[in-house]
Amino acid sequence: MRLIAHLSDLHFGKADPAVVEALVADIAQTKPDLVIISGDLTQRAKSHQFAEARAFLERLGAPVLVVPGNHDLAPFYRPLKRLLAPRAKFEKHLPGLAQATCYSDDEIIAIGLDSTRHLRWQSGKLRSHHLDEVRSELADSADHHCKVAFLHHPPSTAVAGHSFDTLVEHGIDLILTGHAHKAHVDVINTPAHGSCVLVQASTACSTRLRQDANGFALIQVDFPRLSVNIRGWNGSAFHTLHVHAFTKQGETWKALA
Repeated sequence: MRLIAHLSDLHFGKADPAVVEALVADIAQTKPDLVIISGDLTQRAKSHQFAEARAFLERLGAPVLVVPGNHDLAPFYRPLKRLLAPRAKFEKHLPGLAQATCYSDDEIIAIGLDSTRHLRWQSGKLRSHHLDEVRSELADSADHHCKVAFLHHPPSTAVAGHSFDTLVEHGIDLILTGHAHKAHVDVINTPAHGSCVLVQASTACSTRLRQDANGFALIQVDFPRLSVNIRGWNGSAFHTLHVHAFTKQGETWKALA
């Protein structure tokens, strides 16, 4: 059994300090085996914002995987940097983390995919090399592994190129995303081959709220079962809002009542 904390859209530079402290405390209490952050660690990709993000990550006390979000790229008002080295600060201020986007143990395999596009702001894209990464990482996987992919952009933002269906066809069981600042849990069914569970996290600790309060997901993996605990901020602490349970039957994931 493994426990994954899935965070997204931290937006340091626009983070609420009280929520940050409560988030650190909640993760310390729940003790996840792995923390996955699906992008937008910063608000405007500034050095001091990346420094705040890194300090936060160092407090979590668990292995951490990150991918960039659109806010982690050089902003459009720095056109040359945006064109020539869009991820330079992300890679500079998160050494090691920026390159180590995969994790595996006896129960789970997690693969980070950078869906950002330096010439676009909102939409993302999966490319052929992402599928090559997935194939490579899953080459030695076993049937008992829960196979996880995480990226910034959810299906609702039209991730162009290779679709989420293709990730499922390559054996992915669980896809983690962010970007929309809205929690959402669902099953993605493909027309040709099986299904997977989608978990979209809201903004973990920023003041850039939309429909949801701050929140994140705790995912318990007991393959072939998954339990997704959506945690939400109530003004003083994080607490459980919803719990979603799933089981895999053959190639298909199904929600449990």
